[in-house]
Amino acid sequence: VIAVPSETVYGLAGNALDESAVRRIFTVKGRPFIDPLICHFASIEAVRKQVIVSTQMESLAEVFWPGALTIVTEKRGSIPDIVTAGLPSIAVRIPENLVFRSLLNCLDFPLAAPSANPFGYISPSRAEQVEQTLGSKIPAILDNGPCKIGIESTIIDLREPTQPAILRYGPIQPEELEQVLKMKIRDEVKVPQGDSREDQEEQLAPGRMSRHYSPNTQVKLIHNASWPEVHLENDSAFILNKRPVVRSADPHLYWLSEDGDLATIARKLFEMLQKLDHLGYRILFVEKCPSEGLGRAINDRLERAATRS
Repeated sequence: VIAVPSETVYGLAGNALDESAVRRIFTVKGRPFIDPLICHFASIEAVRKQVIVSTQMESLAEVFWPGALTIVTEKRGSIPDIVTAGLPSIAVRIPENLVFRSLLNCLDFPLAAPSANPFGYISPSRAEQVEQTLGSKIPAILDNGPCKIGIESTIIDLREPTQPAILRYGPIQPEELEQVLKMKIRDEVKVPQGDSREDQEEQLAPGRMSRHYSPNTQVKLIHNASWPEVHLENDSAFILNKRPVVRSADPHLYWLSEDGDLATIARKLFEMLQKLDHLGYRILFVEKCPSEGLGRAINDRLERAATRS
């Protein structure tokens, strides 16, 4: 089991067909077995060997693979149940990152790879972050620099191909998928509920538990552009979407972009949360994004980070 780069976040990868390797992934992360893993493949031909590929899945794969789209479909018997939380479905994708794809092309098996961090903690977008949290537990980290996107893939459920549903927001928007499928997609993204009973049940896809992507420091969310109304104490910090026009010299004021560009915010978000989590703050006030496009995915991560179990 080693850490590998992708365009989304760094992953903790092992042979998806080897139950002992997959079990090691769960052990290193401290991840519950009810939370399934995404399997990564080098090609659509390799995918077909392990899962049932529908016409709709073919259409999405042609447009969005390799890329940051994960598809949930029915698995074949070669995938161990431990990978899929005992469910008959499996989450799969072909990554875009050339280093990850080169590795996959060297192998005759897919790689199961959740994010390379302790379960529930902030996903890593740099190899150094993996080293800080899991470096003593794994033999190698494949360093390809910072991730291009910085948040996890979009997940679509195609178990019923004529009734697709979004399970996790990500870099690829539901509207883009609808254009390719030429049908409406249901929104089944779970709203964080704290100690939801559903968090104790087998999950259909990763990233759907109420508390996730969380720093050790408490996170409180503020509405977009409302930050001047919140009083900042010395033991708290602000993370804003863009450089402020006032108070920019405040040492406890941080921003994720110069102009509010959502792709930049997504790429910098986890890196900033990890950085500030080690600076001794009691509370991190984080500004939410406009809830549109990539902003939905960013806000989803923030809402789970702010949920207290």
